[in-house]
Amino acid sequence: MPNSPENFPIGVFDSGIGGLTVLAAIRELLPHEPLLYLGDTARVPYGTRSAETVQRYSERVASHLWNRGIKALVIACNTASTYALESLSRAGEELGIPVLGVIEPGVQEALAATQHGRIAVLGTEGTVRGGRYQALLRAGGHEAEALACPLFVALAEEGWVKGPITQAVAERYLGELNSNPDTVILGCTHYPLLAQTIQNVLPDVQLIDSAQATARSLRTSLSERNLLARSGTGSMRFLVTDNIERFCRSGRVFLGHLPDPVELIDLNAASAPFLGNNE
Repeated sequence: MPNSPENFPIGVFDSGIGGLTVLAAIRELLPHEPLLYLGDTARVPYGTRSAETVQRYSERVASHLWNRGIKALVIACNTASTYALESLSRAGEELGIPVLGVIEPGVQEALAATQHGRIAVLGTEGTVRGGRYQALLRAGGHEAEALACPLFVALAEEGWVKGPITQAVAERYLGELNSNPDTVILGCTHYPLLAQTIQNVLPDVQLIDSAQATARSLRTSLSERNLLARSGTGSMRFLVTDNIERFCRSGRVFLGHLPDPVELIDLNAASAPFLGNNE
């Protein structure tokens, strides 16, 4: 039945292209699912914005996806997961769809994986400043070192995921870790592309890919609600708010193929069920 809820797409969003690593992880784990990705490329990056602005942008994006018809919402952005997950989850409960961020799944897998309780988080400056990873790990009984590695984003988007330049940058950043971690969370959706280089620098560390952790958490959530697609080849559609050409060029690096089809959209505050009190 095409109009059954399990046949609706999963909505995935990020401020730009980093969330495509989450999309790719979902596609690999849930190959039958239709996926609808929205990159808010007109407002990227969210990491430099205030908490209130990130929440407002996220609510508009979520509302646009809801109005297109989705059965679940994945916030494939660490900054939006830090500042907007709570409000979007409340709205999702009222609308009857699960809402997941990328932070909690990674934290839960790190807590399960650590052998000595020494966990570090690599993220953008905004994610480190937001402190959500640190707070959740502290609630799980572990203090965590958080390290901002902003150049990793540019390297990933350029496709420079290996080689001497990337190795040198990784050695410079990771040499600043003071806690001798046994487990490291890749706390930015760009960073899984650099996982091999990071592992080369930290050979004895267990890396936690928050994209893969989020995909596993999503599968559990959909299964509990009987919303898993049982058949079909799946599909991917892409929405962006600016610059389709750049999105496609960089998106090829993240997906391994050209994002297609891609539609240019505008975000309207009207008919926005996810909007809170920030409008």
